[in-house]
Amino acid sequence: MTEPTGTPPPPQGYPVYPTQPSEGRPVSFYLAIFLAMLLVLSVGLNLVLLLAGVVRSAADSFGLGDVSDANYELVVVGGDVEARDRILRVPIEGAIAEDAAPLIGASGGTVSAVERALRLARRDSSIKGVLLYVNSPGGGVTDSDLIYRKLREFRSEVGKPVVALLGDMAASGGYYVACACEHIIAHETTITGSIGVIMSQWNVEEAARELGIRQLDITSARTPYKAMLSPFKPIDESEVAIARGIVDEMYERFVTVVAEGRPRLDRAEIERIADGRIYSAQQARQLGLIDGIGTEQDALELLERRAKISSARVVEQRRRLGFFDVLLGAHKPAPPPTVAQGLGRLFGTMTGPRFLYFWPGGR
Repeated sequence: MTEPTGTPPPPQGYPVYPTQPSEGRPVSFYLAIFLAMLLVLSVGLNLVLLLAGVVRSAADSFGLGDVSDANYELVVVGGDVEARDRILRVPIEGAIAEDAAPLIGASGGTVSAVERALRLARRDSSIKGVLLYVNSPGGGVTDSDLIYRKLREFRSEVGKPVVALLGDMAASGGYYVACACEHIIAHETTITGSIGVIMSQWNVEEAARELGIRQLDITSARTPYKAMLSPFKPIDESEVAIARGIVDEMYERFVTVVAEGRPRLDRAEIERIADGRIYSAQQARQLGLIDGIGTEQDALELLERRAKISSARVVEQRRRLGFFDVLLGAHKPAPPPTVAQGLGRLFGTMTGPRFLYFWPGGR
């Protein structure tokens, strides 16, 4: 009996259909799904970032972004890293201005940063002194004066030594705040001085007239100077005289501050050298505007001697990264503002002329 060979016949009663190989989905189908997933992910991430920015902006606007000094931490930046005692380095870099917080990542203006650092130096017994590092062309009259007063109060009430170290530039308001310190050291290449006040205002009256542009100012007949120094009206010498009177008053305040900070100079000598000019470090030392020329190490050693300690770590107070900082990519502390950025903030909220302890050449 022979074995059956080949494919057995199908059962009776069932139709037979020809079979075809199944076709897979085209590559374009899977590519479309992948692109759709990327689009959804991108939209979701942008919504999260937008929400984070809105929340952060609202917190800063209502003063909630930095409500506690706990949002800041100390970072070692020099000195003896093994030492228990510490010197707090307080940097003032760029134009001196207490500006409004930007949309994301604002750490406050110059005045609030100095105030916050001095609060820490008051309560922390391991901080034995303050090194004020100044690299600034100056800035607002009131902002500079507030920092000066805070430093003077700290010295008189706490008694810890405060030494100023001048960087590339410590002009006008930059020198003003340094006068609050008990000792001023400048780098060999420092530019300082520019003791004086300036108020600048654009006048576009002639150009506006050529273009047919006029500004209508409606004031009371009893307030003829209400629109004084408007850029759209001709320059009036009586208005300039009023502004110059205020400038002279603020200049006298500047001279008084220098006299308080440099007691070895008499007022007549200060007025002679306070004509607005800048000085090199060597010239400033010869004139008595600074105490010495050196480096940050020299300033640190001086602070250690005055604080009667053998060595110290140098620390800076920096903003601690939060959830939104990490989410928005703030993986490292923001660098200090440049002079251009500082000036942008300084002049960005102005609606008219402003009195400044500022050296325009330091832009």
